[in-house]
Amino acid sequence: MPQRPIDNDEVQRVSSYLLAQGEKYTWVELWPRVVDARIDFLNTLNRVTPEQAAWKPGPNDWSIEEVAQHVLDGSKRCADLVAQLSQGKDPTLTPQEIGAIDPAQRPADRPFPQLVRDLLIDSREFGNVIEGLPEPPAFEPTRPHPFFGELHGRAWFMFQRVHDLDHVNQVNEIKETEGYPS
Repeated sequence: MPQRPIDNDEVQRVSSYLLAQGEKYTWVELWPRVVDARIDFLNTLNRVTPEQAAWKPGPNDWSIEEVAQHVLDGSKRCADLVAQLSQGKDPTLTPQEIGAIDPAQRPADRPFPQLVRDLLIDSREFGNVIEGLPEPPAFEPTRPHPFFGELHGRAWFMFQRVHDLDHVNQVNEIKETEGYPS
């Protein structure tokens, strides 16, 4: 199932949301929103068998295990960026490294049960990334997201929420596709 294109109005709306929420709320106030989205994503993986996880609606479509791998890959990179930016550090990242925060589709690099376990561990670590970060954080420097433009550390933290919810929808769509293994 191909990803739908994002129009400029939606990109601007999401970008404004990420920046405004990150500037308005403290880490502790944002934390439940980010963690709830990750729990929603983890819940979409409940009772998914390895066969179901590997199934693709079409040859170029994503499987559930590819979505899970994507979330895991991006989450680890995003956590590092959140911490560095919020501490006022100016990470020198190439466009490829920034793009790796929302990485491309790739096969899972471990069996599905291990991938789910690793996502659980990463989820705990991502939720704890705010521990010890300054309050308020530095809002400069920023780093550009490939779609949403320049984001500060808290906006990147909120990006993970939006990202996880997008993939909740993607996994649910895969499950609802005709031919999904029962």
